[in-house]
Amino acid sequence: MALVRCPKHDIPYNDENPRGCPACAQERQGRDSSSIMRELARASSSGRRSSGLQTSKILEEAAEQLAAGFPPVATEPVERPSAVERVRSFARRKPWVAGGIAAAVLALVLLVSWSGPKFVEQRDPPAAVGEARPLPLDPGAAVPLVFAILGVQPPRQHPEAPSLERYAYGTDITVDALNGAVYAITLRVPTVTWRGLRVGMTRRNAEGALALLGPPQEVGATTPRADTIGGYLVYPSLDARPLRTLRSQVRPPNGCLDVLVDLRPRAAGLMVDGDRRYAAIGPPQVNPEWVATSITVVSRAVGGPAGSVAC
Repeated sequence: MALVRCPKHDIPYNDENPRGCPACAQERQGRDSSSIMRELARASSSGRRSSGLQTSKILEEAAEQLAAGFPPVATEPVERPSAVERVRSFARRKPWVAGGIAAAVLALVLLVSWSGPKFVEQRDPPAAVGEARPLPLDPGAAVPLVFAILGVQPPRQHPEAPSLERYAYGTDITVDALNGAVYAITLRVPTVTWRGLRVGMTRRNAEGALALLGPPQEVGATTPRADTIGGYLVYPSLDARPLRTLRSQVRPPNGCLDVLVDLRPRAAGLMVDGDRRYAAIGPPQVNPEWVATSITVVSRAVGGPAGSVAC
């Protein structure tokens, strides 16, 4: 039997002891430093009986080292799985639960994305495609000539003037007749022009075309309040946009007409917010583009809703 020294704690112990170093044995059992001190005392007593003063001296040095504190024990770092690895492991162990959670998260994302206002591009007036065709029709023309140019339509009652008959060609062209002759023509489509006037043209171009007929004047204006939704200036409808009306008066010998052009800011599209639809103009910091949205030609040679006979 011989004494050996622990390379870790520098403690002598009997080489025939099955537990080996007392301090190592205590650490393996998870005991504290006081338990290890008692174990050292037992080893010290045994050492005195077996090897005398030399062993006692060694044990006393070991006791001093233990009293000063155990040296730190090097431990290997424990690698923990990442969040992605933990999710994958959970999905492999419980695929049904993981699938339900993924579906709930996807539904929440879609609900959030659909709940906010959405912009739908839809310009008004729309951009004209190709060349516009001239409308060879003036107030005073007979109704059969209207049918020959635009097609036969049954008459309807005018919503505001019962004395007039209305011939509607969709929402794009409207012809009002009085006593079998054209009283007024209204254009709301960019594919037809009347004496150079065209829906969708800018205010500057509209003023230039009106100037060839007579000095243009602004005869009406409305400025409704706008809201801001989704970064766009919006109005409740296309007809609720701000309005400016220009008029040129054509008098003999060139005719007896009033030509009116309605100007509104061009709509960039629709702003959809739940069940509501708004006319979206553009960002607040951008000046709107004023364009012609309606062109109306009215006879002033006869009395009617536009006024009494002017010439």
